[in-house]
Amino acid sequence: MKRVAVFMIFGQSNATGHGMPMKEEDYISTPLKNVFGLNRDKNQSFDIDKLTFEGYTSFGMNLAETQDNTYSVPNQLAKLWQADIDNGADLPDLYIVQISIGSQGLYDMWNMEMERKLIPGVLGTVDISLFPFTIHILKLLNKYFKDNDLEPDFVGMHWRGGEQEVRRPIETLVDDKLKNDYKTFFNALRESVGYKVPITLHKMPYVQVFLKEDPTGSHLGIMTYINYVFEQLTFEMEDVKLFDPTKCPRYNPSIWDSGIYRWDLIHYTGELNMWVAEEILKGYKSR
Repeated sequence: MKRVAVFMIFGQSNATGHGMPMKEEDYISTPLKNVFGLNRDKNQSFDIDKLTFEGYTSFGMNLAETQDNTYSVPNQLAKLWQADIDNGADLPDLYIVQISIGSQGLYDMWNMEMERKLIPGVLGTVDISLFPFTIHILKLLNKYFKDNDLEPDFVGMHWRGGEQEVRRPIETLVDDKLKNDYKTFFNALRESVGYKVPITLHKMPYVQVFLKEDPTGSHLGIMTYINYVFEQLTFEMEDVKLFDPTKCPRYNPSIWDSGIYRWDLIHYTGELNMWVAEEILKGYKSR
């Protein structure tokens, strides 16, 4: 049985790499030899009964929104992983699963009660019931491992979301509602993939755009509460940890973009995502 590493990332725009188009010379145009992804054209369907992995490229590998060739975490990680192997590192092949759509939180297209639908396309057109779709893909992922005699070694299941919930009334999240909904959500994903996959929740740093939208500061208060819920989940669920972008050496809360945001003050830069990818790879290698 061959051991392979598996990295999954779900969520919204910061999982997609929104608004961060790569320079053409940075595209991963030639499929990588040791990193594999799920081509959108062949796998974005409720009707398929098996997954098709192909050599990873920086386009067509997000199974949800059509926004390609971005400086996203999965693209940065794929590049680093292949470079390490090419330089002689003893790493297994990496399999990447990415499902993300901008502006979609736990009560939007990730809603566990959303009617099943799948309309592909760019942000503004795409309309996918992400929860049942992800469940479908993860069940097929389990089948893929078994059919191909592979032993998955999970880099982790990363959740980059929460920003959309910041804009919801706080009374719809408190009294453990958000925490319990997240528990139900992540337990269902784990059950579908068939393994107790380690989960990494990405903390939301101070986001100045929320203060601009709402000078009273209630958005920032809700963001603080959501981060608190993430912290609670690390104590109350097995093998759940928090990833803190403010640990990045570039982070500086005293400057206008905090050193990690684009001009819109909500979407991370490619440099921040490269640092995140480096930390993920470093963490895997140090096991």
